[in-house]
Amino acid sequence: MTNPLVSIILPTYNGNAKRLSASINSVLSQTYIHFELIIINDASTNGIETTILEFANKDKRILYVKNERNLKLTKTLNRALTIAKWTYIARIDDDDIWFHSNKLEKQITFLETHLDYGLIGTNAIIINENENELYRLTRHPTDTSIRKNMLVGNCFVHPSIVMRTTALQQAGGSYNPLWNLVEDYELRLRIGRISKMANLSDYGVKYRINTSSITRTYYKKQKRLTFKLFWENIKYYPHNIIKALIFRIGEIIVPPIITLWILKKLKNINV
Repeated sequence: MTNPLVSIILPTYNGNAKRLSASINSVLSQTYIHFELIIINDASTNGIETTILEFANKDKRILYVKNERNLKLTKTLNRALTIAKWTYIARIDDDDIWFHSNKLEKQITFLETHLDYGLIGTNAIIINENENELYRLTRHPTDTSIRKNMLVGNCFVHPSIVMRTTALQQAGGSYNPLWNLVEDYELRLRIGRISKMANLSDYGVKYRINTSSITRTYYKKQKRLTFKLFWENIKYYPHNIIKALIFRIGEIIVPPIITLWILKKLKNINV
């Protein structure tokens, strides 16, 4: 296998220095070393730049970019995509951790040997603010199972994914700002229209849930947008429509605090 280059995008806004450092270290410790790490600072005001520069000065694979003004997440991601120039694009957030050092290597190997696939994710370990494990999240592994359930639930953990750049370009080349709060889900729906997708069985990511940031207003708006995406994508994913409809309506009706309680009680989820 050749060594294709990967552009890894890590956005941050007023991130926690300790958590950001852990995220960066989890990337730098990967066994697959052929990457650029684009850390894009969305005009933070808390001095997090000092932490970023400490890493950037030590590792030439890090490309530091700073927005002159706060653009919010979707526009920040799109700016990073215009900078990313390599064969594959990976994502990680500033409070998440790539759990296994060979995560990236396994994903690149998969994409290099499955040329009809445009996106590969992994399972995830869900942690809280104190990095205590809450539960383990399993995702549908095959393109067939993903396609059948794409409208029922979230089939990917976004900080785990690696995208083929050509597939991203064919799907429009960027996140759509009109879908803020669900921009990652909307992008995956577009990629799935033009290529296959899969998830490795590994728990490749520690994904942090900050329960204090999930407000009722935020939650409801996000679920309404997800419901709208359901209607707009039925013709592309015509499977389990009744199940998906019931699930999406239920998300809007059930208060977020109950949803969070259910998630904490479940040890393994495969929706």
